[in-house]
Amino acid sequence: MKIQGNTFIITGGVGGIGSEVAAGIVKNGGKVGIFDIVDTKVGNEKIASYGDKAHYSKVDISSSADVEKAVAEVVEKLGNLKGVVHLAAVSIKREYTNDLADSIEDFQKMWQINTFGTFIVDAHVADAINKPLNHPNGDDKHADFWTTDEERGVIINFSSAAAHGLYSRTLCYGPLKLAVNGISRTLSDFLGPSGIRVNTISPSIVMTAMNATLGNYFQDDLTSHAAFPRVPVPASEIFRTVKFLIESKWINGEDIRVDGGWRLVVNRPKGETDARSLAPGLE
Repeated sequence: MKIQGNTFIITGGVGGIGSEVAAGIVKNGGKVGIFDIVDTKVGNEKIASYGDKAHYSKVDISSSADVEKAVAEVVEKLGNLKGVVHLAAVSIKREYTNDLADSIEDFQKMWQINTFGTFIVDAHVADAINKPLNHPNGDDKHADFWTTDEERGVIINFSSAAAHGLYSRTLCYGPLKLAVNGISRTLSDFLGPSGIRVNTISPSIVMTAMNATLGNYFQDDLTSHAAFPRVPVPASEIFRTVKFLIESKWINGEDIRVDGGWRLVVNRPKGETDARSLAPGLE
């Protein structure tokens, strides 16, 4: 799939990684539909430098109606929709205690946004790409099942290194990102007949504004448990991986780890402080 001349939706598109991905797509000749939760005025200011190559929509990705409306706007304003880079997610942190039920509310909210939201976004983007063939008469009647050998779209969902190293600090976040991998793998098979590829990217720590205050903790962990390089991933490197997946026709149903070989572990040396108590919070 070419970037040039095509439109891609970027969820979380005004954030650190999202803005880097959006800028990269525009620089490579594409257009971007930016979804985020900031007010429309702020969002439009963020994308002003892209001119007519971008459209901003304030979107709650856990709302099917919100996403469906916003996707339709992108198709109308920019045209030629070919995929989505789905970055939007939340990480809710609380202090460590031995009470497990304290995390139930956090789990529910992260599930609603990070996991259910992934399915919603993917479904509406895929249906928008397929609409001319799924509903050739422009109504709600489904066309007969069809298949194609044409590459027609690309979906890239963002998982996390936490999905591969399920441990206690990411009690809710890790399993729910693992569910994103499962959704993506299944959708790659479901959407294969319609020529839409689905993959995931699993980064380790990317030093964005969200993680800026946690730098020392994560740097210590990367130094101890990553292979190489033992530093946070630059947002620019994430775009390189996005570009690779958009342009690589033969990559489908895969998860790419961008983590420098970081492996999530919990050290519990006998007689010393439990390392979890030093963590930035239980997610």
